[in-house]
Amino acid sequence: MDKNDELAKDLGAQTSRLMKLLQRFNTGLEAADHESLIAERINDLHGLLLTSNSENADSHKEEHQLLDRLGDGKYGARGNTLDDILCYPGTRVAFLRQIDCWIQNPSSNDRVLWIRGMAGRGKSTIASTVVHNWKATASCAIFHFRRGQTALNSRVACALARQLGTTWDSVVKAAVLDALRRNRDIADKLLEEQFETLLVSTLSKLSNHPRPILIVIDALDESDDLKDSVDLVQLIRRHSTSLPANVRFLLTCRPEGPLLSALEPYGWWTEDLDSATDVSNDLEMFIHRKCEDIRDSQNLPGSWPSPEDIKRLVEMSQGLFQWARTAINHIRNGSPMDRLRMLLKHPEKWRGLDELYLQILEKAFHNVELDDERQELLRTVVGSLVVAPVPISLEVIAGLCADQELLEGTEQPDVIPFLRTELLADLASLLFIPTSPNEPVLLMHASIRDLLISKSRCKGQLYYIDSGEHHRQLAGLCLAQMVKFLKTNIYDLSKVWESSSEIRDTLHSKVSKAVQYGCIAWSAHFTKGHSANVDLSPILIASFKVLSETKLMAWLEVMSVVGATPDAIRMAKDVLRWLSNQKHMDLKSLIVLWNDAQRFIAMFADPIAFGPLQIYSSALPSCPRMTLLWKYYGNQAAVRVVKGEATTWPSNLWTRHVGAKVTTVVFSPDGRRIAVGTSAGSIHLKDASTGSTIGKTLEGHRSCVKSICFSPNGKVLASGSDDGTVRLWDSHTGDSIGSPLNGHQSWIESVCFSPKGQVLASGSDDETIQLWNADNGAPIGQPLRGHAGAVTSVCFSPDGETLVSGSIDKTIRVWNAHTRQAISQPFQGHRGWIHSVSYSPNDHVLASGSYDETIRLWNADTGDLINQPLKGHDGWVTLVCFSCDGKVLLSGSDDKTIRFWDTRTGDALGQPLVGHAGPVNSVCFSPDGETVASGSDDGTIRIWDSHVTTSVSQPVEGHSGWVDSVCISPDGKILASTCTDKDIQLWDTQTGETIGQPLKGHRSLVKSVCFSPDGKILASGSSDMTIRLWDTPTGNVAGQPLEGHSSAVISLAFSPSGDTLASGSSDETVRLWHIPTRTAVGVLTGHYSCVTSVSFSPDGQSLASTSIYRTITFSLDQVEDTLKVGNSHVAAPNRTSFSPDSKTVATRLRNRMIQLQRNIQCGATIGQPLEAHVGWVNFSSLPLDGDEQVTFLIYSNMDIFAWDNASPPSCIMLADALQASPSSLLCKSSWEPFTGHPFLWHPSIGQHDSVAAFNVLSRTIAVAHLGKLVILDISRIFPPYTL
Repeated sequence: MDKNDELAKDLGAQTSRLMKLLQRFNTGLEAADHESLIAERINDLHGLLLTSNSENADSHKEEHQLLDRLGDGKYGARGNTLDDILCYPGTRVAFLRQIDCWIQNPSSNDRVLWIRGMAGRGKSTIASTVVHNWKATASCAIFHFRRGQTALNSRVACALARQLGTTWDSVVKAAVLDALRRNRDIADKLLEEQFETLLVSTLSKLSNHPRPILIVIDALDESDDLKDSVDLVQLIRRHSTSLPANVRFLLTCRPEGPLLSALEPYGWWTEDLDSATDVSNDLEMFIHRKCEDIRDSQNLPGSWPSPEDIKRLVEMSQGLFQWARTAINHIRNGSPMDRLRMLLKHPEKWRGLDELYLQILEKAFHNVELDDERQELLRTVVGSLVVAPVPISLEVIAGLCADQELLEGTEQPDVIPFLRTELLADLASLLFIPTSPNEPVLLMHASIRDLLISKSRCKGQLYYIDSGEHHRQLAGLCLAQMVKFLKTNIYDLSKVWESSSEIRDTLHSKVSKAVQYGCIAWSAHFTKGHSANVDLSPILIASFKVLSETKLMAWLEVMSVVGATPDAIRMAKDVLRWLSNQKHMDLKSLIVLWNDAQRFIAMFADPIAFGPLQIYSSALPSCPRMTLLWKYYGNQAAVRVVKGEATTWPSNLWTRHVGAKVTTVVFSPDGRRIAVGTSAGSIHLKDASTGSTIGKTLEGHRSCVKSICFSPNGKVLASGSDDGTVRLWDSHTGDSIGSPLNGHQSWIESVCFSPKGQVLASGSDDETIQLWNADNGAPIGQPLRGHAGAVTSVCFSPDGETLVSGSIDKTIRVWNAHTRQAISQPFQGHRGWIHSVSYSPNDHVLASGSYDETIRLWNADTGDLINQPLKGHDGWVTLVCFSCDGKVLLSGSDDKTIRFWDTRTGDALGQPLVGHAGPVNSVCFSPDGETVASGSDDGTIRIWDSHVTTSVSQPVEGHSGWVDSVCISPDGKILASTCTDKDIQLWDTQTGETIGQPLKGHRSLVKSVCFSPDGKILASGSSDMTIRLWDTPTGNVAGQPLEGHSSAVISLAFSPSGDTLASGSSDETVRLWHIPTRTAVGVLTGHYSCVTSVSFSPDGQSLASTSIYRTITFSLDQVEDTLKVGNSHVAAPNRTSFSPDSKTVATRLRNRMIQLQRNIQCGATIGQPLEAHVGWVNFSSLPLDGDEQVTFLIYSNMDIFAWDNASPPSCIMLADALQASPSSLLCKSSWEPFTGHPFLWHPSIGQHDSVAAFNVLSRTIAVAHLGKLVILDISRIFPPYTL
């Protein structure tokens, strides 16, 4: 029972009770006694109604937000024009009845109906009529393709899903909304994934649904690229038969060659309107009744028109309903009798669509030929309707054209009526001109556009639309609007944590529709209007430079609020590509700037999409300082990077966590997807451009997935696992294909498809190789035997004739793929296990990577070694991979790096790629060689620019090694950092400058530092088993080292009074030290492993300690008895912190979750662990006005839980949208309990191996990541002591 059912039941019960009381009251029975009860019942009802209204409002708000992710579905359904393009009553009756029977009959094998016919035959009208007739009894969705509007056509799946998500059928609606909850970024994915996620997976769950589900896709031929339409048809073909029988597809198109080739072989029910025989009767009925309507509305003679006139009109229509509809509109929009007479007087001029359109256009432009300004404005408006990439309204047109001479000085409210009633009146029969200025003006039919852009068919007349010319004109108008009106913080927001989704509906008024259109469409007009042989006008290039150098961030603000950040990435790449192709102009600086822009938007897409002010608080502060983008926009950054700013763009394009060790990664053959295998036995599919998850997780293996491989056509994915099985998957749906392939007696180490995809090879720890029939999964012959150890890698040659295998027996074997016999003697030379083998694209070179830390290149034919072994890695070489041209070899290693090698010379290319915090298990070139994918034990997959190799991080100034620990003093003014050089360095958090010389004295690595509550003493714990105390102001050692631990000191904490210091050690104990006397006062035992964290409660009465297996809290008033209190068993904890009221302990678990424990004395947990990608955890308390405080639970990726101190901390995650993001998130609480808003991302915080410190008082964040130190001053966006 859902909440609505429960509320309805409660309301019914309360209403029944109230009615009974009122009945007794009205009859006078115990009236006085019941007055209070009646009042109570009314209050109860009132409360329930308020609850119902509130929950319904919340539910509707969530639905609205989810559906908004798909964009506006109206553009697909043609919005308000639907009723205008229905079949006239009494026409197409027999055919519509056939369609109705097809929809009603789920037993029919015809899942798809294809309606074909030339332009004007009425295909779209039939499609719309079917939807109109069924919309009250079936779940219907319709999409009309429109030529020239590529951006909208690409959203066909989203538009269809949005309509199904608003259907009256609650079951279908709920299924769509559920899919959106689980795939919140689906609108950013490729069409194939959108179709499969939003339609196939969603509708597949409705197998027992009793009502029809109808999906109509109209005008497939109007897609700008017919290949996209063909791909869509193939998707429908692939999935239609597997969907429930009540799901039907209706498709329409003109008989275009590629579409005919795609559609005809499938044998679907097809209706060819070009061969229809009963059209004349329908046309005669339509024309007769429409003329009757005109006659009655305009009081014309009853004999008008004559039957002969109607028959002549039918003859002139040539069987085209579009001609009849246009002719009727033309007659209606003037003097009907005169216009009909003109039509019939010269039938040769009006017969056929072209002739009819040309006559209407000729008249409209003839009426303005004596007014040059009006003529130019008319051409501009018509041209805009033809080339606009998205539907364009009168409001947008009025805004764009406001500066034209004809409209100069006219207020916009007056411009719109002028455009509708004066300028476009003579084209009313060709255009849909809505009464609302916000609704799009549309061409009545695609054939009108086809005519207007054809110079030969327009015969060179004024109404001919030169697409390039009008794109250039609109580019100028869009840029002018943007340059004039865009400004920093254009929405006048005061809080950086305000999200675009929250303000989208309320702040559109801040930015005109013309500016919004300009922001969305300018790049399309700019790039399509200027081919290589067309010079840019000086005015246009000047506007473009102003936009580029002063308005980019403001442009991104608008794109964020309208929900088009992914489009901004595409637009930036299009502009960069266009600039790079302009050889006749010096555009070097703009090329550099737009390269920065596309990297900037791609790297910080998450914060930009979240909210407009995130551009200034999160994205800009992290922009590299040596870029042109920083030069122009760095002064707008709202967060100051005190130290650790980036200088250039990193080679790492994006990083994504998958929640387990990444064991293998591979690109799909088209380079659009990446398959990721994990130690948890799961397989994930990622979008190669954005890193977002595609579809569902592939689950079925019971143990680690060691190897995955796409079939050559990309449709099938093979995986091998430690569970001893090989599995085949449909790479598009994620469904398992058949049963697991069994035959090996041990772990599967490697799988590989043959180049033609007919054979699959698998190598196993059972020392054999098995070949399988890829179509049916049957084994081919007996296993290939010869290796004396586990077969770790198998690879087919590019021609498919041979198979190479590598083994832990340190040999490489080459096999005939057909006879399955060894071709030559084993290749020998490696001194360690061979972990990876790979063929070069030319068949003649083999590469092998080994645990001996070398790579070897071999002549594949002779087995001879080519050059000397490739050396450079400091750990096992886990995988090798050739580039597509064979000139570069890629290698990943246990040393956490990735290297490139010149295959001709054997020399290393550039510096190794550094970033992973664990062994690199897998590397792979993209098919085009532009990017590299890598997977690691650190649980991440990373994508790198293969052309940019960054050097290994240099030591931070002030240290001679890498920074690996940080701590901020209580007053926020001093930062202490530890380093691999055994020293401690103090820093000024406001300037980033070092304070004094490094603190030296420890003989080994410093593992932990901690300031005393007054900041005067700094304690440090080291692997040398000692603790040292330092005088913070002078940097001098304060007394002798504290000794007593028998192993490394890992964690430190001062008591609130500063008199006691607790230390946790690898010796499995916690020790307490009296600071004034420098003496040990107690040893706390109970742990069975290294104590990773110690923390005092704020009242000083308790101490929490954490080791690998448990968290133990101690009551400090019984230290001498080593009393263990609240021995709390939580899964793999490693860090702990108390809440300010000392009543709650937060423990960071090793599975990167947080467990809250409320009652320290009993150790009871609070709820389920909180999911998060965390590295450290801390409580902090922020004073508000008066005596109020808000408590924050803060952890390393800077998610913050918040609650007021009077409420139980049943916290919720405040940033669930970014749980899998490599970027960090800092959340600021609103005063409402359990709610909050993000206000800071930074790429270093929250990484797998980062450590960080946050000081509420000074608003300073310090982060150590990959040996680098970053200090952030966030006081501008989070002023001290304010919310």
